[in-house]
Amino acid sequence: MANLNINLSKEQQKVFAIGGVMLIATSVVYYKFFWSPYSKKIVEAQKQNEEIEAKIEKAKFQASRLPQLEATLNRLNEQAQEAEKRLPKKKSVPEILVTVSDLAEKARVSLISFAPGGNSNKQFFTELFYPVQVKGAYHSIGRFLAALALEERIFNIQNVTYSEPAPETGEMTVNFMLISYQYKG
Repeated sequence: MANLNINLSKEQQKVFAIGGVMLIATSVVYYKFFWSPYSKKIVEAQKQNEEIEAKIEKAKFQASRLPQLEATLNRLNEQAQEAEKRLPKKKSVPEILVTVSDLAEKARVSLISFAPGGNSNKQFFTELFYPVQVKGAYHSIGRFLAALALEERIFNIQNVTYSEPAPETGEMTVNFMLISYQYKG
């Protein structure tokens, strides 16, 4: 091994000491004022980038579900329309009268009277009462009542009273309370 004996003068030692202090001071200033702030900015930018990428992934996932959600929404809208046919939001007495008179005509029953009555409020719907009087043969009246039960709109019948059939025609008069329903939503 080589022997490195370097003899420096006091002046040279001062220059090396000042140079060393300057090197350390420059390194500290560089780290404190340049390296550290920029590295913090880089870390913050990387963090923001990761957050944005996570949001993009979430948006892509949600976008991939969009056709499925639209199909579900369309199906639910169709179901709501079908439900509204059975349980409408409007009272629509003329529509009910047309339905009842058409069914009576098809069943060969005479609609003698149909009048709006009272109503009864329930939690989610309102019952609408219509006193009805019809005249016809026993089986025709049965077909008429069955047709009402099979109607798309929900109907109920209460307080049915039959009169004696007429001896010559066999027709009878039937009084009943027709109940229709109206959705409160």
